[in-house]
Amino acid sequence: MQKTINLPVAGLQRIIEDFANEVFIFGVNDYKFALVNRCARENLGYSIEELEDLTPWDLKPEMDADGFLALVQPVLTGALAIVDFETVHARKDGSRYDVAVRLQLIGSEGEQFFYASIDDITARKETEAALKLASGRLDAIMKNTTMAIFMMDDRQECVFMNAAAEDLTGYTVEEVRGRPLHDVVHHTYPDGRHFPIEECAIDRAFPEKNQTQGEEVFVHKDGHFYPVGFTASPMRGDGEEVIGTVIEARDLSAELEARAAMQTFNEALKLRIAEAMAERDKLEVQLVQAQKMEAVGQLTGGVAHDFNNLLQVIGGNLELLQKELAGSDQRRVRVENALAGVSRGARLAAQLLAFGRQQPLDPRPTNIGRLARGLDDMLRRTLGETVEIETVISGGLWNCMADPAQLENAILNLAINAWDAMSHRGKLTIEAGNASLDDAYASAHAEVVPGQYVMLAVTDTGTGIPPEVIDKVFDPFFTTKATGEGTGLGLSMVYGFVKQSGGHIKIYSEQGQGTTVRLYFPRTRRAEDVEKPQVSTATTEGAGETILVVEDEEAVRATAVDLLQDLGYTVFQAETADAAMAVLNSGLNVDMLFTDVIMPGTMRSPELAVKARERLPGIEVLFTSGYTQNAIVHSGRLDDGVELISKPYTRDSLAQKIREVLDRRPSKRREDGAKTGPKSGEGAPGLRILLVEDEVLVRMATADMLADLGHDVIEVGRVAEAKEKLGGETVHVLLTDLGLPDGSGVDLVKEALSRFPQMAVIVASGTDPSEQFDAAGARGRIVTLSKPYDLSALSSALRQCLAAE
Repeated sequence: MQKTINLPVAGLQRIIEDFANEVFIFGVNDYKFALVNRCARENLGYSIEELEDLTPWDLKPEMDADGFLALVQPVLTGALAIVDFETVHARKDGSRYDVAVRLQLIGSEGEQFFYASIDDITARKETEAALKLASGRLDAIMKNTTMAIFMMDDRQECVFMNAAAEDLTGYTVEEVRGRPLHDVVHHTYPDGRHFPIEECAIDRAFPEKNQTQGEEVFVHKDGHFYPVGFTASPMRGDGEEVIGTVIEARDLSAELEARAAMQTFNEALKLRIAEAMAERDKLEVQLVQAQKMEAVGQLTGGVAHDFNNLLQVIGGNLELLQKELAGSDQRRVRVENALAGVSRGARLAAQLLAFGRQQPLDPRPTNIGRLARGLDDMLRRTLGETVEIETVISGGLWNCMADPAQLENAILNLAINAWDAMSHRGKLTIEAGNASLDDAYASAHAEVVPGQYVMLAVTDTGTGIPPEVIDKVFDPFFTTKATGEGTGLGLSMVYGFVKQSGGHIKIYSEQGQGTTVRLYFPRTRRAEDVEKPQVSTATTEGAGETILVVEDEEAVRATAVDLLQDLGYTVFQAETADAAMAVLNSGLNVDMLFTDVIMPGTMRSPELAVKARERLPGIEVLFTSGYTQNAIVHSGRLDDGVELISKPYTRDSLAQKIREVLDRRPSKRREDGAKTGPKSGEGAPGLRILLVEDEVLVRMATADMLADLGHDVIEVGRVAEAKEKLGGETVHVLLTDLGLPDGSGVDLVKEALSRFPQMAVIVASGTDPSEQFDAAGARGRIVTLSKPYDLSALSSALRQCLAAE
């Protein structure tokens, strides 16, 4: 420092400067720092010159001048030679750390100074807090468990008993501590003979270093005997040496009485006993199956969460890269292929979340009968004319609580499974009726809650399911189809959806006769919600609104920021909820908080949203997550007023969702309105388009988009059907996939163009098929439409192929 102190020992000032801990010397009158060593300066971030104008309480954000002066007064008066205390120091950058301070007076040539030695105890504080938390949890477990727990040291003397153990034995821990447990509660056989400790199976766990378990008879403090079931396990130290024994015990009196009662049953009851045991075995099998499905569901949910985060980073950056590549750049094909893979990965993750019961549902009062009838046309179009479809709806059908979109998806999955089981020919029956599941049914199905339900049954006349397979049909990735013909997630998705909806699913099947799948959804007395959500296919960009992105994973956060900036928004970012609040408190006008659901730190995302709205009443909040756990989803549904976009999201879906949420603020809507996608009939309205696609869901979605554009669509799934339609109807555009189950899409295009040279052709593919067409000698107006595609891309492909010469 610039001030000079005549210390009593030469070179002491230089020694203090090099101390490994922080040292402060300051005056007893003005309390200005006279010397602060290098360790303190570097840790605090202050220069020598800056410290000369500071006092000790300037470094202590939790202590003012009066508090500090009162603390050092005993040293000044001589009442104490040294004062030790703990407090908090603040660095120049605002960060804080815990310190232990030792303060005393030192003298130099008649002048006195305060000498303070500082130790950083942040790590110790954290360790103490963690130890306190762990100890608290252990104490809570020990105090609240109904299992009696004893702990013995290496001399087999008792050192601990929990409350349950005191209740079991009649002794307090003080009465037993320091004594061998055997001598207290296990010293005598029921017939009065002495019970030597060397014959005790419980005490063999220590010398033999093995866990033992079984049944013994203890002696209560009042002298009566009582049976116990026990488990004795050796406790091991850090070096794996055995340092004691932990014993768990429970009173078997009631259980043994039940056993005795069972043994007194006469021969007339033997058959009933056998039947009861068989029923119990059945319930155990059901319970094991339920536990297995629950465990696999939790695993798949966690995997889907991490998978979605990875897909978000990959997909977002690919979309940004795609925009930078010219339309003629051959690298676009590779990007499009990668995006197609991201899309398939996202669908797989969605299926895993559905099975794991972690998809965010939006259940509402629904009339299954009305919903099933509304699907009739789509099912007939999907399954074809070779499948007879009958819908039977009971009169007076109750409403149920279910997510209509997921319910439609479940019916479609069951119908497609039935179509496969019937080899594409047979009868499909969809029934809906009221049902009451009573106590007897619930007792035979452990997961069922007795009550009123609405039942939906899907029955086919297919081959049926073999008995050895039927218990596996809901397992994820289990399929009886050939390799490559199914993911094995269809029924798993239905199972997860029904369970998450609080319902029940049951499958009945007989080989050669067919299969019935029954879904039960809880009844509701609320009126049906007939409002249908408005879906927009437009990609709407921002108008300079400010969005705060809160995401702890750096790669995901960077991708989201890039996408939003590319969409025309002003973007700020924060890694934690606490950092986000600092941004909001800075006075910045933020239009939207875009935050991940699961965040590290002390503040949870829902709490951040509440505080953000308190700080900025007009702010909108949009959550995102790979899976929701229970932060904003309770009882299987999103909390009221919560907006969520699931990971991974595309640039277009993010733009649409952001715009949808922001435009709900009437005062903030842009005068020019949201941008819209292609107009209906854009290009050339009234075209007749032959759509050839074997994937049912893809075909349905594409047909709906073409219909929205004002065109007439002929749907087929095979080459043979396409050739038949080409020969009998006028077709302006052929839109076909390449990989078809009974032939090549390339050969189909070649034959179509040879017969109808003026026909326009769109090839939907994940790769560039131009080389295949060149090799096949196909010539004509051929345009490639990359999968996955949206309405805008489809409309553009139509305009391109119709404009080609």
